[in-house]
Amino acid sequence: MLVALFQPALAAEPMTCELRFTAPHWSLQHRTARGTGELRCADGQTLPVRISVKADGDPLRIDAGAASFSGVVDPRDVIGAYAAQGELGDVVAMRKGAIALRVTATGDWWQRGGRPDSLVIATR
Repeated sequence: MLVALFQPALAAEPMTCELRFTAPHWSLQHRTARGTGELRCADGQTLPVRISVKADGDPLRIDAGAASFSGVVDPRDVIGAYAAQGELGDVVAMRKGAIALRVTATGDWWQRGGRPDSLVIATR
């Protein structure tokens, strides 16, 4: 009976999560667009979030953004700062530790070739 009490809990399996967001509020001083979004994970959990996207160049505004995460164990794992690692067409690859992120968006800035240098996700 004591053996059952001391067996380690099984670790949760990594899952995928999807984020839909907008970042329409541009700050010229900080070269950052801010907005909100909602994270939805494969296990049905959701998490409302705040988004901050930083980029050099033209004023940034994201009308409709989408991100796909892999390697998520808990939805709160996505909270934090992501750095761009490269791009392939309209998709930007980003990473924060073991969590990989692929982000796409619409809007004039994105259509002109603008891409984020970093993305910060915080809880609302």
